[in-house]
Amino acid sequence: MNKQAIAELLLDIKAVTINVEAPYHYRSGIISPIYCDNRLIISFPAKRKIIINGFLRIIKSLKPLPEVIAGTATAAIPFAAWVSDQLDLPMIYVRSGQKGYGKERQIEGLLNKGQRVLFAEDLITTGGGVLSAVEDVKKAGGDVVGVVTIFEYGFPAADQVFREQDLPRWSLADFISVVDVMSGRGELSDDDREAAIGWQADPKGWGKKMGFE
Repeated sequence: MNKQAIAELLLDIKAVTINVEAPYHYRSGIISPIYCDNRLIISFPAKRKIIINGFLRIIKSLKPLPEVIAGTATAAIPFAAWVSDQLDLPMIYVRSGQKGYGKERQIEGLLNKGQRVLFAEDLITTGGGVLSAVEDVKKAGGDVVGVVTIFEYGFPAADQVFREQDLPRWSLADFISVVDVMSGRGELSDDDREAAIGWQADPKGWGKKMGFE
């Protein structure tokens, strides 16, 4: 499946929505015309199989194959679990902070030094969250070979940090593919399309520019 087909899937179950007239307010303070909640996918068995198969096609093309599948807590855990199950590979997941009780682990599951690790993620925004988890795995001795994600916004900042880390990433769908599908369906006017793309170029300044703050 190409990116537009996955974008259609995400739009059909409302995992991704765009509304230029009544934008969303993120916790970070950013005002955005797009909202992504890929956790909805777990409630649609047929759709999630398509997503997992998309991940598998990418992963099986890698040489050499990863030895461990990783996810970040908590949204990516189901996808990492399904992928690792299909590949019959071990899985780990990485907490955003060290657990404050018991053995106080930050990485859950068994990771041996030198193992090739691939992250299966639900969403990449600026890349900071997953790259922090990548660093934790590297510190624990893992060899991170890349990140596959369901959706990414395509921010230039994310491109830059992944280049700096020399870390490959692959996405099943992205912001532009969603915008293209909505335009093709007649769900996004030419003006709204232009406004939405303007957000991708300047996410922090878009709200003020559009008169929402």
